Amino acid sequence: MAASPVLFVSYSGVLGGAERVLLDAVTRMERPPVVACPDGQLAHALRRAGIEHAPTSRRPLQRGPAHLKGIAGLALDIRRLKPSFVVAWGARAVLAAAPSGRPWLAVHHDLQPNAKLRAALRATTRRANGVVAASHAIARDLGLEQATILHPGVDLDRFSPRPLPPRPPRALVLGALVAWKRPGLALEIARHLPELHITIAGTTLPGDDGALETRLRRQAGPQVELAGAVADVAGALADAHLLLHCADAEPYGMALVEALAAGRPVVAPSAGGPVEIVQDGAGRLYPPGDAIAAAEAIEAILQDPDAPANARRRAETHFDVVASTRRLEATIEAAQR
Repeated sequence: MAASPVLFVSYSGVLGGAERVLLDAVTRMERPPVVACPDGQLAHALRRAGIEHAPTSRRPLQRGPAHLKGIAGLALDIRRLKPSFVVAWGARAVLAAAPSGRPWLAVHHDLQPNAKLRAALRATTRRANGVVAASHAIARDLGLEQATILHPGVDLDRFSPRPLPPRPPRALVLGALVAWKRPGLALEIARHLPELHITIAGTTLPGDDGALETRLRRQAGPQVELAGAVADVAGALADAHLLLHCADAEPYGMALVEALAAGRPVVAPSAGGPVEIVQDGAGRLYPPGDAIAAAEAIEAILQDPDAPANARRRAETHFDVVASTRRLEATIEAAQR
């Protein structure tokens, strides 16, 4: 009799960065799992891909008592589904999996600025049968010395390199318009590089008042375009010479990995996940928040004819989604023993 499928659990039904990584993994696993999450973008994508979806109660990402009630409700959902093994995908799923009474693997994708939550996650994760962090930066932040580091990979075929566009040089900024991503730094960098055109591709998150986007549009000069959300990320990368990243507290950075796969070098702060991604001549790092140093790094990349090939090579050797999925499967199997 075949063993029951592994149950992946996500608190969120929104198709954000961590959820896209989950979707990429489960659609490539040799033995498809079941994914428990609220109905929404992630659930729809799972069904389209032929992955079994187990609905959980819809819960907004709340704080305070409502937040704790939502986690308790998710723990009840896990018990109701009676899985043989749980993969808790993200902080809230980790907090819900521990009291569920099922064997489980904790998978962490985020840095935690809240000291109390960080301590709670550290203590809870110690009860897991195995621990995964998407970067060394995350493992250090949470104090998870025992974590297996699994850098998420990218579809190398989807992001295959295309010819560089003609000059003048163009930089792409990818990411939600939220304060911690520091999109305003791109405007400062632009002032030091009058020949550079910068496209900021991203929108505010649901529930945001839009004040940041309004301020950016008011302050942006003619060389900066706020393009909103882009459906074709590979196409947007093809139209750029490089990816510019501004967040100085990035836990990992899937946009950076996608850029490397597309043969586009990356200029990013020397902090968090980007330090683990931008290596081997695939880009340049600059001190966080330093617009002048970032501008100098961009100039250096634009003058390096080997940077695009180095970027693609880095992706091929370190960030293939098929290889990262096999490593995840092996980690799950080890935790089940």
